Amino acid sequence: MPILMSLVYTGATGEDVAVPISLTLAAATGLSATINHYQKGFVDARLAGILITGALIGAVIGAFFNLSTSKKVFLAFFVTVIVLVGIKMLYDWRKNQMHEDDDDDTKMTGGRKAASATGTLASGFTSGSLGIGGGLVNVPLMVYVLGRKTRKAIGTSSAMIVVTSIFGFLSYLYFGTPQEIDFGLIAILWPIVFIGAFVGSRWGLKKLKSRTVALIFISVLFIAAAKMTFDLIFAA
Repeated sequence: MPILMSLVYTGATGEDVAVPISLTLAAATGLSATINHYQKGFVDARLAGILITGALIGAVIGAFFNLSTSKKVFLAFFVTVIVLVGIKMLYDWRKNQMHEDDDDDTKMTGGRKAASATGTLASGFTSGSLGIGGGLVNVPLMVYVLGRKTRKAIGTSSAMIVVTSIFGFLSYLYFGTPQEIDFGLIAILWPIVFIGAFVGSRWGLKKLKSRTVALIFISVLFIAAAKMTFDLIFAA
Protein backbone atom coordinates (compact mmCIF):
# COMPACT_ATOMS: atom_id res chain seq x y z
CA MET A 1 0.00 0.00 0.00
CA PRO A 2 2.74 2.61 0.75
CA ILE A 3 4.43 1.70 -2.54
CA LEU A 4 1.25 2.24 -4.50
CA MET A 5 0.58 5.56 -2.75
CA SER A 6 4.13 6.75 -3.45
CA LEU A 7 3.90 5.90 -7.14
CA VAL A 8 0.63 7.78 -7.60
CA TYR A 9 1.08 10.78 -5.32
CA THR A 10 4.62 11.60 -6.46
CA GLY A 11 3.58 11.48 -10.09
CA ALA A 12 6.10 8.73 -10.84
CA THR A 13 3.46 6.94 -12.88
CA GLY A 14 -0.21 7.18 -13.74
CA GLU A 15 -2.82 5.57 -11.52
CA ASP A 16 -3.90 3.22 -14.31
CA VAL A 17 -0.50 1.46 -14.38
CA ALA A 18 0.52 2.04 -10.76
CA VAL A 19 -1.02 -1.26 -9.63
CA PRO A 20 1.05 -3.59 -11.87
CA ILE A 21 4.23 -1.66 -11.07
CA SER A 22 3.40 -1.81 -7.36
CA LEU A 23 2.99 -5.58 -7.67
CA THR A 24 6.55 -5.99 -8.93
CA LEU A 25 7.83 -3.97 -5.99
CA ALA A 26 5.64 -5.95 -3.57
CA ALA A 27 7.45 -9.03 -4.89
CA ALA A 28 10.76 -7.34 -4.00
CA THR A 29 9.69 -6.63 -0.42
CA GLY A 30 8.19 -10.12 -0.10
CA LEU A 31 11.38 -11.78 -1.32
CA SER A 32 13.62 -9.84 1.06
CA ALA A 33 11.32 -10.57 4.01
CA THR A 34 11.13 -14.25 3.04
CA ILE A 35 14.92 -14.60 2.99
CA ASN A 36 15.30 -13.08 6.44
CA HIS A 37 12.37 -14.94 7.99
CA TYR A 38 13.47 -18.24 6.44
CA GLN A 39 16.90 -17.91 8.03
CA LYS A 40 15.17 -17.62 11.42
CA GLY A 41 12.88 -20.59 10.78
CA PHE A 42 9.77 -18.41 10.35
CA VAL A 43 8.69 -19.64 6.90
CA ASP A 44 6.45 -22.71 6.62
CA ALA A 45 7.01 -23.65 2.98
CA ARG A 46 4.61 -26.59 3.12
CA LEU A 47 1.81 -24.40 4.48
CA ALA A 48 2.54 -21.74 1.86
CA GLY A 49 2.23 -24.41 -0.83
CA ILE A 50 -1.17 -25.43 0.52
CA LEU A 51 -2.50 -21.88 0.66
CA ILE A 52 -1.02 -20.46 -2.54
CA THR A 53 -3.50 -21.90 -5.06
CA GLY A 54 -6.41 -19.82 -3.82
CA ALA A 55 -4.24 -16.71 -3.77
CA LEU A 56 -3.12 -17.24 -7.37
CA ILE A 57 -6.69 -17.62 -8.59
CA GLY A 58 -7.65 -14.53 -6.63
CA ALA A 59 -4.77 -12.53 -8.15
CA VAL A 60 -6.01 -13.21 -11.68
CA ILE A 61 -9.60 -12.33 -10.76
CA GLY A 62 -8.40 -9.18 -8.99
CA ALA A 63 -6.37 -7.99 -11.97
CA PHE A 64 -9.31 -8.53 -14.31
CA PHE A 65 -11.65 -6.82 -11.84
CA ASN A 66 -9.42 -3.76 -11.57
CA LEU A 67 -9.17 -3.44 -15.34
CA SER A 68 -12.85 -3.87 -16.05
CA THR A 69 -15.01 -2.62 -13.16
CA SER A 70 -15.37 0.00 -10.43
CA LYS A 71 -13.59 -0.77 -7.16
CA LYS A 72 -16.01 1.11 -4.87
CA VAL A 73 -18.13 -1.85 -3.76
CA PHE A 74 -15.08 -4.01 -3.15
CA LEU A 75 -13.31 -1.27 -1.22
CA ALA A 76 -16.32 -0.73 1.03
CA PHE A 77 -16.55 -4.45 1.79
CA PHE A 78 -12.82 -4.92 2.29
CA VAL A 79 -12.47 -1.89 4.58
CA THR A 80 -15.26 -3.27 6.77
CA VAL A 81 -13.57 -6.66 6.98
CA ILE A 82 -10.08 -5.43 7.84
CA VAL A 83 -11.41 -2.96 10.43
CA LEU A 84 -13.28 -5.78 12.17
CA VAL A 85 -10.19 -8.01 12.00
CA GLY A 86 -8.04 -5.18 13.32
CA ILE A 87 -10.40 -4.57 16.25
CA LYS A 88 -10.36 -8.28 17.10
CA MET A 89 -6.57 -8.49 16.90
CA LEU A 90 -6.14 -5.33 18.98
CA TYR A 91 -8.50 -6.70 21.63
CA ASP A 92 -6.60 -9.98 21.78
CA TRP A 93 -3.27 -8.13 21.84
CA ARG A 94 -4.36 -6.06 24.83
CA LYS A 95 -5.59 -9.18 26.62
CA ASN A 96 -2.40 -11.11 25.77
CA GLN A 97 -4.47 -13.67 23.87
CA MET A 98 -2.70 -13.61 20.50
CA HIS A 99 0.05 -16.13 21.40
CA GLU A 100 2.59 -14.17 19.34
CA ASP A 101 5.45 -16.55 20.22
CA ASP A 102 3.71 -19.93 20.04
CA ASP A 103 2.05 -22.12 17.42
CA ASP A 104 -1.25 -23.77 18.29
CA ASP A 105 -0.96 -27.05 16.40
CA THR A 106 -4.46 -28.15 17.46
CA LYS A 107 -5.81 -25.73 14.83
CA MET A 108 -3.84 -27.26 11.97
CA THR A 109 -6.65 -29.59 10.92
CA GLY A 110 -7.55 -30.57 7.38
CA GLY A 111 -10.78 -28.61 7.51
CA ARG A 112 -9.09 -25.44 8.73
CA LYS A 113 -6.40 -25.73 6.07
CA ALA A 114 -9.06 -26.13 3.38
CA ALA A 115 -10.96 -23.12 4.69
CA SER A 116 -7.78 -21.04 4.77
CA ALA A 117 -6.85 -22.11 1.23
CA THR A 118 -10.25 -20.85 0.12
CA GLY A 119 -9.82 -17.68 2.17
CA THR A 120 -6.59 -16.82 0.39
CA LEU A 121 -8.69 -16.09 -2.67
CA ALA A 122 -9.31 -12.78 -0.90
CA SER A 123 -5.60 -12.11 -0.41
CA GLY A 124 -4.88 -12.78 -4.06
CA PHE A 125 -7.82 -10.61 -5.08
CA THR A 126 -6.60 -7.67 -3.00
CA SER A 127 -3.14 -8.13 -4.46
CA GLY A 128 -4.34 -8.20 -8.05
CA SER A 129 -6.90 -5.43 -7.72
CA LEU A 130 -5.12 -3.01 -5.37
CA GLY A 131 -1.44 -3.73 -6.01
CA ILE A 132 -0.68 -4.72 -2.42
CA GLY A 133 0.92 -7.85 -1.07
CA GLY A 134 -2.05 -9.67 0.43
CA GLY A 135 -0.63 -9.99 3.94
CA LEU A 136 -3.62 -8.05 5.28
CA VAL A 137 -5.60 -11.25 4.68
CA ASN A 138 -2.94 -13.97 4.87
CA VAL A 139 -1.60 -13.10 8.31
CA PRO A 140 -4.95 -13.00 10.18
CA LEU A 141 -5.94 -16.25 8.48
CA MET A 142 -2.78 -18.00 9.66
CA VAL A 143 -2.93 -16.49 13.15
CA TYR A 144 -6.60 -17.10 13.91
CA VAL A 145 -7.66 -20.02 11.72
CA LEU A 146 -4.42 -22.02 11.71
CA GLY A 147 -2.91 -20.93 15.03
CA ARG A 148 0.46 -19.84 13.65
CA LYS A 149 2.59 -17.46 15.71
CA THR A 150 2.83 -13.92 14.38
CA ARG A 151 6.35 -14.02 12.96
CA LYS A 152 5.77 -17.34 11.21
CA ALA A 153 2.51 -16.03 9.75
CA ILE A 154 4.31 -12.95 8.42
CA GLY A 155 7.23 -14.97 7.02
CA THR A 156 4.98 -17.52 5.34
CA SER A 157 2.76 -14.77 3.97
CA SER A 158 5.86 -13.04 2.55
CA ALA A 159 6.74 -16.18 0.61
CA MET A 160 3.21 -16.31 -0.79
CA ILE A 161 3.34 -12.62 -1.70
CA VAL A 162 6.34 -13.16 -3.97
CA VAL A 163 4.40 -15.67 -6.07
CA THR A 164 1.02 -13.92 -6.07
CA SER A 165 2.53 -10.52 -6.90
CA ILE A 166 4.40 -11.90 -9.89
CA PHE A 167 1.31 -13.81 -11.00
CA GLY A 168 -0.82 -10.70 -10.64
CA PHE A 169 1.66 -8.67 -12.68
CA LEU A 170 1.65 -11.28 -15.44
CA SER A 171 -2.15 -11.13 -15.42
CA TYR A 172 -1.95 -7.39 -16.10
CA LEU A 173 0.41 -8.05 -19.00
CA TYR A 174 -2.13 -10.49 -20.42
CA PHE A 175 -5.39 -8.62 -19.79
CA GLY A 176 -4.16 -5.02 -19.93
CA THR A 177 -1.91 -2.78 -21.98
CA PRO A 178 1.72 -3.74 -21.20
CA GLN A 179 3.08 -1.05 -23.52
CA GLU A 180 1.92 1.57 -21.00
CA ILE A 181 3.96 0.08 -18.13
CA ASP A 182 7.27 1.81 -17.42
CA PHE A 183 9.66 -1.13 -17.22
CA GLY A 184 12.59 1.25 -16.84
CA LEU A 185 11.06 2.59 -13.62
CA ILE A 186 10.64 -0.97 -12.36
CA ALA A 187 14.31 -1.71 -13.12
CA ILE A 188 15.38 1.35 -11.14
CA LEU A 189 13.09 0.91 -8.13
CA TRP A 190 13.22 -2.88 -7.73
CA PRO A 191 16.76 -3.17 -6.28
CA ILE A 192 16.24 -0.08 -4.12
CA VAL A 193 13.03 -1.50 -2.63
CA PHE A 194 14.59 -4.94 -2.19
CA ILE A 195 17.62 -3.63 -0.31
CA GLY A 196 15.54 -1.32 1.86
CA ALA A 197 13.08 -4.07 2.74
CA PHE A 198 15.90 -6.55 3.38
CA VAL A 199 17.64 -4.22 5.83
CA GLY A 200 14.36 -3.29 7.49
CA SER A 201 13.11 -6.84 7.95
CA ARG A 202 16.48 -8.02 9.27
CA TRP A 203 16.56 -5.16 11.77
CA GLY A 204 13.01 -5.92 12.85
CA LEU A 205 13.76 -9.60 13.42
CA LYS A 206 16.76 -8.72 15.60
CA LYS A 207 15.43 -5.73 17.53
CA LEU A 208 11.65 -6.02 17.80
CA LYS A 209 9.78 -8.33 20.13
CA SER A 210 6.98 -10.47 18.71
CA ARG A 211 4.41 -8.49 20.69
CA THR A 212 5.68 -5.26 19.10
CA VAL A 213 5.57 -6.83 15.63
CA ALA A 214 1.95 -7.85 16.23
CA LEU A 215 1.04 -4.29 17.22
CA ILE A 216 2.78 -2.90 14.13
CA PHE A 217 0.79 -5.26 11.92
CA ILE A 218 -2.46 -4.23 13.63
CA SER A 219 -1.53 -0.59 13.02
CA VAL A 220 -0.93 -1.35 9.34
CA LEU A 221 -4.45 -2.79 9.11
CA PHE A 222 -5.99 0.44 10.37
CA ILE A 223 -3.74 2.63 8.19
CA ALA A 224 -4.71 0.61 5.13
CA ALA A 225 -8.38 0.91 6.07
CA ALA A 226 -8.02 4.68 6.43
CA LYS A 227 -6.32 4.96 3.02
CA MET A 228 -9.00 2.84 1.33
CA THR A 229 -11.76 4.86 3.02
CA PHE A 230 -10.15 8.05 1.69
CA ASP A 231 -10.09 6.58 -1.80
CA LEU A 232 -13.69 5.44 -1.45
CA ILE A 233 -14.93 8.88 -0.41
CA PHE A 234 -12.83 11.11 -2.64
CA ALA A 235 -12.29 8.97 -5.73
CA ALA A 236 -13.88 10.40 -8.80
